[in-house]
Amino acid sequence: MKIVHFIVNPIAGKGKSRITKHYLSAYFEKNYFSIVVKHSSYKGHATLLVQQSINEKAEIIVACGGDGTINEVASCLVNSKILLGIIPIGSGNGLARNLKIPKNIKKAIQRIKEQKATSIDVGRINGEYFFSNIGFGFAANTISNFESSSNRRLFTYLKATLQSIRSFKNDAKYTIEINGKEAVLNPFLVFISNTNIMGYNFSITRKAILNDGFLDVVIIDRLNKFKILYFAFLFLLKYEHKIKEYSYHRVKNATIKIENQDIEIIFELDGELKRTNPVELHLEVLKESLKVIA
Repeated sequence: MKIVHFIVNPIAGKGKSRITKHYLSAYFEKNYFSIVVKHSSYKGHATLLVQQSINEKAEIIVACGGDGTINEVASCLVNSKILLGIIPIGSGNGLARNLKIPKNIKKAIQRIKEQKATSIDVGRINGEYFFSNIGFGFAANTISNFESSSNRRLFTYLKATLQSIRSFKNDAKYTIEINGKEAVLNPFLVFISNTNIMGYNFSITRKAILNDGFLDVVIIDRLNKFKILYFAFLFLLKYEHKIKEYSYHRVKNATIKIENQDIEIIFELDGELKRTNPVELHLEVLKESLKVIA
């Protein structure tokens, strides 16, 4: 008997999740699977539910939601024998797309039943895990605008991006140490990724591999308004690397020092907005430390 727990974010995507115990019982034979379904109610709640599930001896814990829900669930399973399952019912679904997990719920359920697991790398910044990406500057500003909307769709994300193009202003100065080299920047964007997809099939780190022991880092130095528009155009054509302010790195660890100690820094982590005051942020990769059904 395999014990499988489902952690469902009921407002993910269109907020019309049909994942209930009754629904799942049609796919999981009672003789082989013991099914438990739990619904999260607020940010951080999924983590508490997963900790309960671990105590209840769950062998597979399935995150039903977007990258934010996956982060809360997977953060409890790093270096664990418990398998992470994913049913991608969120908006961006970057990690699920990279793992080629079907968005179709029935097909995603079939993957979970087959239990074919792979081990993937995990990023960590000042002790906090991420599985898809983190972003500073323009990326964080876009997520801030996106989160202010009650409607999470591709159109909403594009609208948030356009808002950021019009209003983005970065006063923060960073000292970034990568691969033994140090640079002082006032960057338009610092994007650190474990996956080759950001979400909605957009990507700025197309070379990223989930289990190569490296994180892929894109740094784009300060841009004026015209250059921001030019960058957006190149990004859509997958030629963002053509601007001179662009640099690409592969790292096992890095350090980001915030020079402006008087301002709060925002960044996005797996599609969720975070705020930080620490002067130094330490980045590292934990190779193949999460087991995922894919």
